[in-house]
Amino acid sequence: MTEEEFWSLIDLLGGVANQRTTPVLAEALARQGKVRVEEFADMLAEKLQCLESESLRGIPARDVNDPSDAPPVPLFGDALIHLNFAVVAAGSSRFQQIREKPDQVADCAWDFSESDGLAETVSTAYEVATGQPWLGPLPGFCMVESEESTAIVTGDTPWLNLALHGDNDIPAAYFDAVGTVVEMLHDDPQWRTWWSSAKLRDLDVEIEFTSQAERGRVTTRKGRAWASFRRNGSRFRGLNKGGLAYLAATDLEAILTLVSTSLSLPTPSQVPRPAHATPPTRRNDAARARLEELQQRHRKPGARRP
Repeated sequence: MTEEEFWSLIDLLGGVANQRTTPVLAEALARQGKVRVEEFADMLAEKLQCLESESLRGIPARDVNDPSDAPPVPLFGDALIHLNFAVVAAGSSRFQQIREKPDQVADCAWDFSESDGLAETVSTAYEVATGQPWLGPLPGFCMVESEESTAIVTGDTPWLNLALHGDNDIPAAYFDAVGTVVEMLHDDPQWRTWWSSAKLRDLDVEIEFTSQAERGRVTTRKGRAWASFRRNGSRFRGLNKGGLAYLAATDLEAILTLVSTSLSLPTPSQVPRPAHATPPTRRNDAARARLEELQQRHRKPGARRP
């Protein structure tokens, strides 16, 4: 896919990526087939990486949905990722302007509240074109990042990247615990040795929490490995902070075990648990199962509310 072809597809968004415009792009992209979807995904990831290297971090930026009297604030984390998507969605000319002069991002209000839909366009188009789920993380969504200064001092290269997303909010205790476990894995020489036997650059793990059927797949492409998983968001119900931390560790353990089997790697060690992780008791499990049973009954057509 050439630069012109990529930007002509982006132009279908009309300058803004949101729930109204991204389906148009997904439909056009799906018609072009599997290879073109993959090429588009690679180029989108490349454009987002360019913006990260220019660093819009810390520049005050305004969203069109912000109150008129609210001052613009520097963006970090997910908000910054969404801004990067919005800059790409704005088209080639605006993208180049921001690359050359990042401070110009503060000159106007951006519609970035739904711009992450641009990444989901890739998975939607791929599933339509192939009948198979997208394998690998969505462009722009490697959520666990290493600090550049630490990498320079220690010479360590992160080998495990993680992206979490879902239909509803992911509990903060689970999200934080996953990040803690990933950091411990990065720092563990035994786990580094385990991954080095794969002879691949790095491992990207994507976990989607949804109401759809659970699944797990592992694939390799261009010297990298992707593990794509779908988990039911109801698993969070009834768990306290310690239980969510324990669930985060055991989820990663199950994922890495499948990766090990799929890539014919040595049996991995036990995934480290955060200090506050506590396994749920049988009483917790029974109560949660009962709650889910009652909720399922409540959803049945014709069920009467008390």
